[in-house]
Amino acid sequence: MPTRTVAPVSSVTPEPAAILASVLATPCPDTELTPQAGDIEQVKQATLCLVNQERARNGELPLQLDNKLEAAAQAHSEDMVARDYFAHVSPDGETPLQRVQGAGYIPNEEVGYTIGENLAWGTSYLATPQAIVAAWIASPEHIANILDASYRDTGLGVVAAAPASLAQGQSGATYSQEFGVIVG
Repeated sequence: MPTRTVAPVSSVTPEPAAILASVLATPCPDTELTPQAGDIEQVKQATLCLVNQERARNGELPLQLDNKLEAAAQAHSEDMVARDYFAHVSPDGETPLQRVQGAGYIPNEEVGYTIGENLAWGTSYLATPQAIVAAWIASPEHIANILDASYRDTGLGVVAAAPASLAQGQSGATYSQEFGVIVG
């Protein structure tokens, strides 16, 4: 009986250098959009693209969208606008960890995790993804989250309005970005 050799099927995973090169070579569309109700998804994609390009410029792999982190981020942006505040902790004391847990990102108490959060708001041209990400990059605390090598997942929440007490009648936007990684 003849023998047959079957070559193993390999799952080809691109090398990190190829991934980084691809991120850097891909243009980010819509970075100058001032958020409006009809273009929030485009604004989120532009923001994530800019964040991932900054990570790639610094040798870090891109973040992947996570629906649960996105739900937590979107709810927080909406809450800040609705209740007219701008803070990581809500007026009733809800923390970023509680938001992320409530959205189901941390599956149980047996796993390890690391989370972080960036917030921003702006009016007029300062509400664009380009302006928001530039402000985060210029801030030591915010860029630390963006470049944290342990983070693998992210979610963005954008509302086409800023907290009223801050915007003083001007159109604008409020951004929340959740970062995370589950270990174990």
